[in-house]
Amino acid sequence: MNIEELERQVQLQEDIQEIENLQHTYSYYFESQNIQGILDLFSDNTESVEITDHGLFKGKEGVKKLFWDWIGGGGKPRAPMPGGIVRIFQFQGVVDVATDGKTAKGRWNCLDLEARPYGGVFRNYWLHGYYENEYVKEIGKWLFKKLHWNNTFWTPYESGWLKTPLLGRMDEHPTIKADAPPTAFHPYPSGYHLPYSYKHPITGE
Repeated sequence: MNIEELERQVQLQEDIQEIENLQHTYSYYFESQNIQGILDLFSDNTESVEITDHGLFKGKEGVKKLFWDWIGGGGKPRAPMPGGIVRIFQFQGVVDVATDGKTAKGRWNCLDLEARPYGGVFRNYWLHGYYENEYVKEIGKWLFKKLHWNNTFWTPYESGWLKTPLLGRMDEHPTIKADAPPTAFHPYPSGYHLPYSYKHPITGE
């Protein structure tokens, strides 16, 4: 292996590490509702963001509409939520960096444990799904270009996903609407598998 190839391999590993840190940072900001922190993780040239059945939101303005206006309540101060908790676990990440080192794709398994109000009742529940994301390197920093979280189940802790795979729908908002319907929303027990962003490491297929 010559010096150029060694340098390329080192750069690849650094890129993968930075993308993993970006993904993990996003989950921590989501847990603490640091909405501005989330927005700053997205490129100004973001293609789209899609979270379960909320729908597809296009461009950086779509990112703001989903995270700032919908999830963040328009930046209005929120009273503390006694007993509330959101804990997001992302694991089994597979990051595939393009040969030019300027773009990348990544898949992540996600398990979410929450306790907060729903339907006027405070309850605890589980969520599971997969992230299939795209990233872009701009001015030496990796940013989100496309974020897609596809929900497998959203279930009350008491009954579990076998009895209640879908507690309800998350796409109900009185004024905020997505730019397009979700590209994929087929929760358990549909058997749907979100397509892989990466090729088989051995066969290349």
